[in-house]
Amino acid sequence: MEFCQPNKNNGSASSDPLNWNVAAEALKGSHVEDVTKMVEDYWKGTVRLSGETLTIGLVAAVASKGTKVELLEEARAGVKASSEWVMESINSGTDTYRITTGFGFSSNRRTNQGAALRKEVRKKCVNLFYR
Repeated sequence: MEFCQPNKNNGSASSDPLNWNVAAEALKGSHVEDVTKMVEDYWKGTVRLSGETLTIGLVAAVASKGTKVELLEEARAGVKASSEWVMESINSGTDTYRITTGFGFSSNRRTNQGAALRKEVRKKCVNLFYR
């Protein structure tokens, strides 16, 4: 029962290999603060993508009211590297969720037509949003 005994670290384990204490600290705060931040993000005039954070409020602003989006210069290398990784995965035949596989309940289905699948999904999304 040594795991249930309080220790000099206010009850937390002296070693935290899974960083539970850091995760718990990050979750402190109120729901009101989170919602306030989402609303503030929603009303920003421009969404600047840095590759670090993308909030629900920013996504909602772009999706619902056409907020302008900028890809910051420092994020371009990451986008290029991600794109190259996707293309290498497709070309090598690697199964990649939602790229060469279905998604959700159909994730067990595979295709060797990843580029065609992406094009079709994009077309469906455009038709959905711009009817």
